[in-house]
Amino acid sequence: MLTFAHSTYFHDLLESFSAGVVICNIRGLVYAANEAACRLLGVSRRELADPAASAALVARADAPRRLARFLAAPIKHGQKPEPLAIAYAHPDGQLRRYRLSGSLLLENEKIFGILIEITDVTEIYRLHERDRDRLLGVQAAQKERIEGLVRFSLAVAHQIRNPLMVIGGFTGRLLRGKGEGDPEAEVLSMILDGARRLEAVVRAVSDYARRENPAMAPCDLAELADRAFAEALAATGGAGRLETAGLDGPKGNVRADAAMLIAILAALCANALEAAPQGGARVALACAHQDEGVTLTVADNGPGPADHVLPYAFDPFFTTKAVGVGMGLTIARRRAEEMGGALTLERGPDGGGLARLTLPGRK
Repeated sequence: MLTFAHSTYFHDLLESFSAGVVICNIRGLVYAANEAACRLLGVSRRELADPAASAALVARADAPRRLARFLAAPIKHGQKPEPLAIAYAHPDGQLRRYRLSGSLLLENEKIFGILIEITDVTEIYRLHERDRDRLLGVQAAQKERIEGLVRFSLAVAHQIRNPLMVIGGFTGRLLRGKGEGDPEAEVLSMILDGARRLEAVVRAVSDYARRENPAMAPCDLAELADRAFAEALAATGGAGRLETAGLDGPKGNVRADAAMLIAILAALCANALEAAPQGGARVALACAHQDEGVTLTVADNGPGPADHVLPYAFDPFFTTKAVGVGMGLTIARRRAEEMGGALTLERGPDGGGLARLTLPGRK
């Protein structure tokens, strides 16, 4: 093998790779590398072959211990190493991103070395970072816009709360003094209904602006789901059937603030009931556990949200209903985020709306 390794053919073969290629023996010493590898690592072939210089190269990685295990695993365990992504402090002062993959070199079924391929993925990382920064910027701008709108609405609500109570109170007194069939009673009823709708807006804005400090604790999800669905039925005045999956289990299968989770699920179930056909509303609530947390889904058998509605579904005061404040989903998302989770809305695979609530795992 050594004769072959020093041949012109072998040298030309290494140089034909666009990625960096380094070959180490079973002692971890480099005995061959192409020019691309030297350029990516910022060293010469002679420096690569120097054990002291090689150790310094390992120290330039953001995770030198993982890199050391990557290099040693094939020799110690006789197994091909898993691909490894590293950040590398190049001698030119720039931080590069490399992906390393290794292959065992065998002769007569014995390992005599390892071939390491180094792929430069720095530009891919930069593209991802730019996309992430752009997305974070859009999210920050959207959050600021919503917060600004809420601050404005809260100021308006504060100014109209007391006059509104006066209007509602005196209108109710006047209405009680009117007999049935009195033509003024209909006008007073319209004024009272309008005042109540404004009161609902004031309450919704106040609820959204109020920041909660969640008391995270183990919860019985099946029990909370029943209570939430009962609240949704009472709020909508409708009828429907709740179907559940994955909710049964030991108490504490979900960690959350019980009151906040009930409020979120009640809002989602109410939204589903209002979207589903009258007399045949069906709401499906399912739970799935992952390593990073829990995902709850609430689906309905309605027509599903239109494509032009989805981008605005969580905006304050946005509603497609003739009657409603349009703050239910907005408040639900805020409470989910206060618990460290997230709330999204999409069209279900079989039609209908599909709300997805994710909550972090136990800590």
